[in-house]
Amino acid sequence: MGELADEWSAMGRTNLWGAVPAVVEMQIEAGAADTLHGAIKRGAMGTTFTASQRLLLMLPNMFKIAGELSPTVIHVAARTLATHALSIFGDHSDVMAARSTGFAMLCASSVQEAGDLAAVAHAATLETRVPFLHFFDGFRTSHELNTVEPIDADTLRSMIDDRLLSEHRNRGLDPDRPALRGSAQNPDVFFQAREACSPFHARVPEVVQQMMDQLASISGRQYHLVDYHGATDAERVVVLMGSGAGAVREAVDALCAGGERVGVAVLRLYRPFPTEALLAALPPSTRTLVVLDRTKEPGAPFEPLHLDVLASLWHSPSTTWVDGRTPQVIGGRYAAHWCGLAHRVLADRPAAGRR
Repeated sequence: MGELADEWSAMGRTNLWGAVPAVVEMQIEAGAADTLHGAIKRGAMGTTFTASQRLLLMLPNMFKIAGELSPTVIHVAARTLATHALSIFGDHSDVMAARSTGFAMLCASSVQEAGDLAAVAHAATLETRVPFLHFFDGFRTSHELNTVEPIDADTLRSMIDDRLLSEHRNRGLDPDRPALRGSAQNPDVFFQAREACSPFHARVPEVVQQMMDQLASISGRQYHLVDYHGATDAERVVVLMGSGAGAVREAVDALCAGGERVGVAVLRLYRPFPTEALLAALPPSTRTLVVLDRTKEPGAPFEPLHLDVLASLWHSPSTTWVDGRTPQVIGGRYAAHWCGLAHRVLADRPAAGRR
């Protein structure tokens, strides 16, 4: 992503406003995040690209950017963090390490979605003032060669509201309009300010869906916060996000053709977690949910997505489900053999109490 942006800048390729974006390469990602932070605080539209350990170097600035409600998007080709060894495995451990920063998190499952949801993220961050982390699987998606329909400039332009852009620029630091930023606060005032950002985050799911609907009206490609695929009366449903979604959909189609009652729910918005959208997407007949994470969190009772799904079901009314019985939730991690795993977890009928 960075290489292409650098190439386009060198070629003099202009953005939507006729300007050639400046591409600045720093020594490390901490410097890149510093530069991004400074640019957007001045009122510029900025973005950056990263993955793995380098995303962790951006975390201090990400907390500041989100706390200051500064619109921006960081695009991440999700990849594992070095633990006992360095690896280029494309799991989600890097983006999961950033889930407490306050960034909204949007996940693409394919090459086409990566382009489409990037546009959704940039439009939604201006509308909500909440910064976005747009991610997709490293290598499996980021290096895939496929046929896509790129979003043209006119479509992009129609998704950007000039009023919101002007408001962002007017909030930028300016020596002619002095303003205090980055003060030190005592605990009582600090926590009030932390809670004051809650309404901004609460708007994110609604705005993201609006942007997805707007993109659909222009391109014909419809996305939702959670997309369900499979039998309308499914008893066993897989919940996941990322590039494994395509393989699971194929497994679901094959099993449904054989008379099985199965389905898959693909999450696109991960933060703020779309509890209502997930519950609305799941068939009332669901008896078992298999939540597939693509990361390992040592010491935790369950992986991150598994915990979020459990919390969502805990708050669901019993009338949501047939016979008032909340579905059993089973967790799992998938890696190189996720296609076979998806087929097994859908085809096997778990025994009572099975974990």
